[in-house]
Amino acid sequence: MLKIIFLAVFAIGTVLADGELIILNNPASVQFEGSQIINQSFLKEVFTVVLGYTPKLTQPWDGVTIRDPFALPEALVSIAIEGVESVKSPRGKHFPLNVDEVEETTWQAVSRRLEERDNNNTLVRICVGDGLDALGQSALGELKPNPVDASSLKHLSLSNEEDQKFIEELQLLRAIAQKIPSTVTANSKPDVYWFVVSGLRPVMDLHGKDSEATKEALKLLNDAVNDVSNAFTDIYNGQVVVAVFTNDANKLRNTRSVESRVRREEKAGELPITLRLSKRYSANYPVIFNIFLWFGVVFFFSLLAICIAIAGMDPGRDSIIYRMTSNRMKKDN
Repeated sequence: MLKIIFLAVFAIGTVLADGELIILNNPASVQFEGSQIINQSFLKEVFTVVLGYTPKLTQPWDGVTIRDPFALPEALVSIAIEGVESVKSPRGKHFPLNVDEVEETTWQAVSRRLEERDNNNTLVRICVGDGLDALGQSALGELKPNPVDASSLKHLSLSNEEDQKFIEELQLLRAIAQKIPSTVTANSKPDVYWFVVSGLRPVMDLHGKDSEATKEALKLLNDAVNDVSNAFTDIYNGQVVVAVFTNDANKLRNTRSVESRVRREEKAGELPITLRLSKRYSANYPVIFNIFLWFGVVFFFSLLAICIAIAGMDPGRDSIIYRMTSNRMKKDN
């Protein structure tokens, strides 16, 4: 009976989810387990935790556990596949993802949190869909993708603009994987490498989700992603978390349209603003808080020590205790 209930809950969560989170690599100090659904807005909290920083939300997701806080990952590699629900990867641990924010918002939150704590971290974001001309001299150095071998393609065709653009993105991913050993160096500071792939959705729209061309595209994408994952894993000796997450383009468009409509209505005064914002605190707040806190601690223990000392004092005849407690007060003649 419990098994049936568990399967029913899992099926409902999978239906409601419109994306997928895949963990391709994680060190032994960080464990991903279960099949709990996760909101994309919680990814920044999860990524913050695995890099050793304190999240802003307490335990936003039960799927990650820190086993050894003294051997945390040295880097995070995130690959965002835009416009699709799943890449059907045979590797890694899979979790259903509920898309409630756009990919760039997640990246900005993660990078901003690392910059607030230490501005010496390596933060790299590359949209391979921009093409080699737009990337120019990337953060990983000059990329030189190999020319595409048209004879190796069975169902995809370079004569189709959608197929050609997607293949170029894959070639850039492979060029990045080849460039990593000579440009990336492991150090003591957490690094973040963020890659965005956007060419798969047009291929699926052109050929169909269940077509042979789409299956070939998914296989080629998974191979390229695995190359990137293996390259980073070798450089960091396994001390890296490699995460792939997907999202449905229709969901993203709906979210943006709702957000824009709310902004327009708020601007026109048709919708009351009900944001639950926290109080604004001065920059001196932590200083004043620490002064009061430690003064209170010292004062309490000082008073406790004085009380204990007085309680154990011997009330001799010449002591102030004897003079104040005796029934016959001594008087000077």
